[in-house]
Amino acid sequence: MAFVCSRRPLLAVLLPVVCAAALASDYGKVTADKIADGVYQFSVSGYGDVGMSGNSVAIIGDDGVLIFDTTGTPSSARLILAELKKITKRPVRFVVNSHWHWDHWGGNEVFQSAFPNVQIISQEKTRAMMMRDAVDWNRDYLATIIPEHIAEVAAAAKKAGSSADRARLLELARADRTFLREKRTLANTFPNQVFADSMTIFLGQREIQLFHARAITPGDAFAYLPKERILVTGDILVHPIAFAIGGTYPTAWLESLRRLKALDPLIIVPGHGPAERDQGFLDANLKLFQQILEDVKHAKASGLSLKQTTAQLERNVAAYAALIGVGEKSYDAVQGLFLHGFIKNAYLEIDHPLSDKPEL
Repeated sequence: MAFVCSRRPLLAVLLPVVCAAALASDYGKVTADKIADGVYQFSVSGYGDVGMSGNSVAIIGDDGVLIFDTTGTPSSARLILAELKKITKRPVRFVVNSHWHWDHWGGNEVFQSAFPNVQIISQEKTRAMMMRDAVDWNRDYLATIIPEHIAEVAAAAKKAGSSADRARLLELARADRTFLREKRTLANTFPNQVFADSMTIFLGQREIQLFHARAITPGDAFAYLPKERILVTGDILVHPIAFAIGGTYPTAWLESLRRLKALDPLIIVPGHGPAERDQGFLDANLKLFQQILEDVKHAKASGLSLKQTTAQLERNVAAYAALIGVGEKSYDAVQGLFLHGFIKNAYLEIDHPLSDKPEL
């Protein structure tokens, strides 16, 4: 995902979500999980409370490795590369970026440096948006919002009532500063190969299919291993709460989820969260998306304005949250991360196609 850079209210929703992902001692920690023979998921805990990272997946074939997404920062990617070298001596031949949000391609430079001939692949719209929109999207976030938040954390540390609270807040500020420094200094490393609708890669006997979807962004890519029936979704599917931030495509997203379901996967690796070994969470998201789209269409047909529709449907947050198995503590996150943007664009797309341009 990419953080909204000019809306402090939404940032206030995002920060607790990031905070919950890691204790102070675990900021930026990489965890490796074997998903299947030759398939590994790398998860990264929150970068302080101002950044999170998408999952990275290593798919090992007979003659090389494909990395699906490279996490949010070069330091995370270096940790993943170090772990990967313990697993295999085969070179990384391909990197796939699922979409343009910065927590999925911040480590591209690390893999390009280690493997100069690596092919970095994305859907064609994603490459264009990385080169054009990503900088504008995050400019205020890096220039103003993170520094102001760090100052607030540091000020809170000075006023802390106990040494334990002070130490925790100082460590949080340190982690936030590290994240900010990395994001300001990393070398944006863009795909050098693109595809339009689909692409198939063979690593010896290992077949990896790449497909384009229009869901959370115009250029989403997902991967499927047909022999193993393993699906790697990027942020088309996120556990526990979908991200509908910056421009999203509700009807096409629902259709994309149906395409994932039609593949009948045995294992699903989402863009964030643990791998799923059944289709329960995919089914839950299908129900959620379909219900909200029906509710939006009914509200609009009843003559409600966008503002009225949003207000009415956000009052249904408990019912919507229940469909994906999250409780009251997550209601604010469900509204801020998902409902607000999804309802808005579901309403707007009824009358006209949505633009590829993200909303700043």
